[in-house]
Amino acid sequence: MKATRLLLVAGLLACAPLPADSVSQVIGPLGGVLEVGSDRLSIPPGALDAPVEITAIAPSDTVNRVRFEPQGLTFRAPVSLTMGYANCGALASLVPKRVAYTDGALAILELLPSIDDLLARAITARLTHFSDYAIAW
Repeated sequence: MKATRLLLVAGLLACAPLPADSVSQVIGPLGGVLEVGSDRLSIPPGALDAPVEITAIAPSDTVNRVRFEPQGLTFRAPVSLTMGYANCGALASLVPKRVAYTDGALAILELLPSIDDLLARAITARLTHFSDYAIAW
């Protein structure tokens, strides 16, 4: 991938598109894990009061992003979202990255405290509610 393709637009990290993916799973008070595309959502025990059908949608785009439904679902304890960026090219390792809470138009609403695992080429943040998320610089 050429370095010019790694331009950062609106604070979001530009990447080669991955195939679209979506998954739905019922997760309850015992917690669970949901994997979609290169992303992994880990819900710890006690984060949910009752079983909830959770849907994760990772569209094919030049930005690594994921949308969780039901929108606005909140948790009693933070959940962990790990987003992969192996498809973003070698230069993606040079910029500090964070998980961004975005709106439907990909405007950044909040940058979340994140841990960047350069070897795994993945970034992890804690979420307290469902919305849209993307990898930002």
